[in-house]
Amino acid sequence: MMEVKIIKSYDENDSRSEEMYINEKFAESAYPMCECPEDATLERDLISCSRIAKLMELAYIAGKNGEDFIVKFENSEEE
Repeated sequence: MMEVKIIKSYDENDSRSEEMYINEKFAESAYPMCECPEDATLERDLISCSRIAKLMELAYIAGKNGEDFIVKFENSEEE
């Protein structure tokens, strides 16, 4: 089974951030870059197409092996 969990949270400006876990292991995060836009590069904080392709490959392999693919969305407990 491949379980993807996406946890959403919001900051004091109501900007959303998300963390992704695959089988309970941290995989990626996405968050606004408004406070430090100079860091918004593929080499630093933005997810790259290469990383997205790797995540797609993991899902493909799970499906090819007959595993269930489950996606859960949750809100952060800190809210």
